[in-house]
Amino acid sequence: MKHDAIVIGAGPAGLLAANEIAKRGYSVKVLEEHERVGEPDHCAGLLSTSGLKRLGIHLPQDVIQNTVAGARIYSPAGHSILIERGKREANVVDRKKFDSWLASRAIDSGAIVTTQTKVKGFVRNQDRIQSVSVDNEEQYARAFVIAEGSRCRLSGSIELPVVQRASKYPAFQYEVSGVDIEENMVEMFYGKRIAPGFFAWIIPLGENRARIGLAARSKSKIRLDALIHNHSIISERMKGARIDRSLGGIVLVGMPISKMTIENVVAVGDTAGIVKATTGGGVILGGMTARVAGKIVAEALSADESIAKSLSHYNKKCKAMVFNELRMMHLAQIALTSLDDKGLDSVVKDASAKGLLDVVKKEGDMDLQGNVIKRLLKDPRMILTGLRAIRYINPFL
Repeated sequence: MKHDAIVIGAGPAGLLAANEIAKRGYSVKVLEEHERVGEPDHCAGLLSTSGLKRLGIHLPQDVIQNTVAGARIYSPAGHSILIERGKREANVVDRKKFDSWLASRAIDSGAIVTTQTKVKGFVRNQDRIQSVSVDNEEQYARAFVIAEGSRCRLSGSIELPVVQRASKYPAFQYEVSGVDIEENMVEMFYGKRIAPGFFAWIIPLGENRARIGLAARSKSKIRLDALIHNHSIISERMKGARIDRSLGGIVLVGMPISKMTIENVVAVGDTAGIVKATTGGGVILGGMTARVAGKIVAEALSADESIAKSLSHYNKKCKAMVFNELRMMHLAQIALTSLDDKGLDSVVKDASAKGLLDVVKKEGDMDLQGNVIKRLLKDPRMILTGLRAIRYINPFL
């Protein structure tokens, strides 16, 4: 079996890359190890409307479960700030249906998507990778896209940099019904005792249903169960609620890998570490760069120069697109997680009292957060907030 390109993994990044290659007339095969595309789903499913526009995506209604207008952020002591601009900011999507719809799009463009097809490894012939080993056969291609998620088993086997273990936080969430929540508002809960290194969330699905989850450096399920029973706000939300299902996953909080191509192979999405450290979201920025990867693969397939040389341009283009944004978000995440609970309380109270929310509401973007972070860092009110909060930096970090 020979194709122009093989994409390993049928998540959003892999499918978006495959679509870009296929619609330019090249033969593409997507290999997915699970029985169905989109299963099991690991994501909270919150996608910004602006981000979807950047991806050129107009979602069908059956994929959208709810829309939200903003977020309410709680400090450890229960102080809160509300960030909203009076318009729809994000869609809550059914990730199974979303991924399946992306697969249908890629198929319509000419891609072949196969499930229950696990890639065991790459097969090299002299100076380049020529095929992947699947079951008892080899499948050949001129170029390969790795979209296997954050495990990085295959990318590591060919000496691509991998996402570091320290950047992978365990996450766990429940889908529940019968909850008492604001139907158009995401809620986020910070605190060292709540979720060290990250936060807990409640994402409304509509009709008194929600996803309630948590990511932390360790023991995410144990911490989430404790919040549901003991947290003053979350336990009230969950009174009389029924847990319909549970799902676990990994949240990435680090920087992207330093090099995303090697020979005739390119890594995209979570495999490349293209994830917002502040929220763990990777669909939009990972999808944007995966589309670029797909275009560059298509260009490489038609170029006179070697495929390896053509693909190497992706590193530079990807860094120009998102690295500054991701770096600013990474620094913001480090700053937040370096504070103890009193420091987090101080930041939340000052953000409201000093009018810093106006900056966020005016210039904020769910995906491209770098500009608003820079703007805040230059604001004298934020400098005062930082000076007050810096007293509470954890001395053991």
